Amino acid sequence: MSIAKKFSASLVFAVCLLFVILCGYASAEETDSGAEFEETPVYVDGLLSCRGYRIGDNTYVPFEAACAVLGYDADFNYDKEIDTLTVEVAGIEITVGCADEYMCANGRYIYLPDGYREVEGSFVVPTEALAKIFTLTYQWDEQLGAINFITADEQILTSGDEYYNEDDIYWMSRIITWESGNQPVAGQIAVGNVILNRVGDSRFGQTVKDVIFQPGQFSVVSSGVINGQPYAISEICAKLVYEGYNTVGNALFFQTGRYWGSSMIETTWVAKIGDHNFFM
Repeated sequence: MSIAKKFSASLVFAVCLLFVILCGYASAEETDSGAEFEETPVYVDGLLSCRGYRIGDNTYVPFEAACAVLGYDADFNYDKEIDTLTVEVAGIEITVGCADEYMCANGRYIYLPDGYREVEGSFVVPTEALAKIFTLTYQWDEQLGAINFITADEQILTSGDEYYNEDDIYWMSRIITWESGNQPVAGQIAVGNVILNRVGDSRFGQTVKDVIFQPGQFSVVSSGVINGQPYAISEICAKLVYEGYNTVGNALFFQTGRYWGSSMIETTWVAKIGDHNFFM
């Protein structure tokens, strides 16, 4: 951090510390959507900075407070007509639809499996998402029940235009569309995971396109449907796959309906998401 940022952050630290001492930590309160949460302290470089929340097995941080602690001014704008929150911070735009399972930051997509969340009227983001946007590392201190962010490598994440490979997204979004476009986000990501898991395996192919066009694998290829325009949500899911999000581990196969496995090879069932069973 610069000296100015450190000074500004120190003021925030002091205010937050006083607030925490005066108010204490809540137990089993509810988010604005009714989910139970517990408050947890958030440290930045070892200094108490603000409070976060544990909701189920995940930890969340109020985005506006986090921006202030890191020394950034953030402009929040909620568009009621499209039910979308837009945040402008550090020269980038972040958008999240209140009904979506993802957010977009600088053209990059971040998976929000539990969707948009507010606690006490403030937009909160998963710890992992905050770390990704600002290139932070973080640790969970089990003894203190606290989150500690480390800013040594802090920078705004690379833009989507720079990060995504156009050819990979072109084919991945199409196979996701025509094999699972009617499935939930987790299921579409899972189909993309299967494709990516096959890449480099001598049984399937060396590239995403090789895997998709392997003879006899996908009927949408032989029928020519694969060349159709992908759904917008499937293109987003393709980008989520390339962000490293995975909902089916090392699965290499999927099929609709009841899991029958394969009569040709021994397989192990992994998960059922939507209408698809995934196995390896």
